Amino acid sequence: MLRPLALLLSALTALLCAAAVAVVLLPPPSWEFWQYGLLVLEFALLPAAAAALGVLLALAGRAAHPRAAAVLAAANAVALAAALVPPASTWWAARQAGAPVSLGGYADGLATSADREPRTLVYASPGGEDLEMDVWRPRESGGEPLPVVVNVHGGAEDLPQSLLPRWDTWLADRGHVVFEVDYRFFPDGDWRAPVADVRCALGRIRETAADHGGDPGRIVLTGQSAGGLLALLAAYSPAGDIEPSCPVEHVPVDAVAAWYSVADGTADAPPYPWRLRRSPLAAELDGESERMVGGDTAQYAAMSPLLHVSPDSPPTLLITAGHDLFLAPEDNRRLAARLARAGVEHQLVEIPWAEHMFDLNWGGLASQWARHELGGFLDRHTG
Repeated sequence: MLRPLALLLSALTALLCAAAVAVVLLPPPSWEFWQYGLLVLEFALLPAAAAALGVLLALAGRAAHPRAAAVLAAANAVALAAALVPPASTWWAARQAGAPVSLGGYADGLATSADREPRTLVYASPGGEDLEMDVWRPRESGGEPLPVVVNVHGGAEDLPQSLLPRWDTWLADRGHVVFEVDYRFFPDGDWRAPVADVRCALGRIRETAADHGGDPGRIVLTGQSAGGLLALLAAYSPAGDIEPSCPVEHVPVDAVAAWYSVADGTADAPPYPWRLRRSPLAAELDGESERMVGGDTAQYAAMSPLLHVSPDSPPTLLITAGHDLFLAPEDNRRLAARLARAGVEHQLVEIPWAEHMFDLNWGGLASQWARHELGGFLDRHTG
C-alpha cells in the first residue's frame, strides 16, 4: 500500500514542478500567471526540494511498478535540474562579482513588511492632489547628520510609497534617513508631471532633511521599475528642463540607482522580451504606454534617460534582471555604454534568471546580491 502511495505522490510532485517550470518559461496569459511565475522563480529552491522528494518517492515505490517508478524518477530529476538552474546561475554570477550570497537567509520571507512604521507626511499638493512621503529613520543613531536616500517606488497609479518596507528599514539601519515618495502617475499623458513631483520631493527633502536627522548635502536618488525611470530622468535632466511641481530649488543628487528600469524609448530601442511579445499583456502595456505620453509617440524618445546623459550626470548604479518579462537586458547595457562614452562613473549589475520585482523576496540570492552592490554604492557616494 505504501509503495503505490509513494508513486502517486511522486507523480504529484512531477506535475507540480512541470507547472512551476511552465509559469516561469512560458508567455503569461494574465497578470496573475506572471505573479505566480515571479514567486516560483524567486523561490526556486522550494520546487527543487519538491522534485528531489519526488525522486526519492519514485525510488521507494519501484518494487510496486518498476517502469512507472523509472519514468517518475526521471521526470522529477529533470524538474530538479531545471529548478536548480536559476539559483545556481545567480550564485555563480554573484560569487564571480564578489557578492557574499548564502543560503542562510533564503527562507526569510517577503520584503512587504517591516519591524516598525514610518512617519508619513504630505510634501505637496499639485492640482489639489496630496502627495505623501514616508520617512524611515535608523532604530539607533548618533548625533551626526546622516546621508539621505530618496526612493521612488515602481508599480502603477494605485500603489503607494513604501511598497517593500523591509528595504527601507535595512537602508535606515545602515545609517541613512530614507524618504519614500509618492507621485502622480503620468496624469493625462503628461510624463513630465511625475518627474516634476520627484524634483519637488527632492526640494522639500533638502529643506527639511535636518529636521529628520538627515544631511541635506548628501542625497542619493533610487527607484524601481517606473520609479527608476523617474529617478533617472530627475537626476539626468538639466535644471531648467523640467521644473519642480512646487516652489523649491532644483536639487542635484550625489548619485542615482535604478532597478529594472527602462532607459531607452527611442525608435531603435530593444524589443520586448520574447515572453512578453507572445503574451496578451503586451497589448495592455502598449496601451498604457500610449496613455503615459498622451498618444504622442515622439515623446517616447523625449522621456528616455539614455538621451539625457551628459558628462555632468551623477554616478549611476543600474541593476537589471536577466529574466525580466518587461525589459530586455540590452536596454540597460545601452545606457551603460552611453554613460561610459560621457565619462560618467557607473556600474551595471545583471542578475541572471532574476525576474522583474525580484526584490520582493527579501532573502533571495538576487536580493542578497543587490544589497551588496547597493550598500557599496551608497558607501562610496555618501561617505
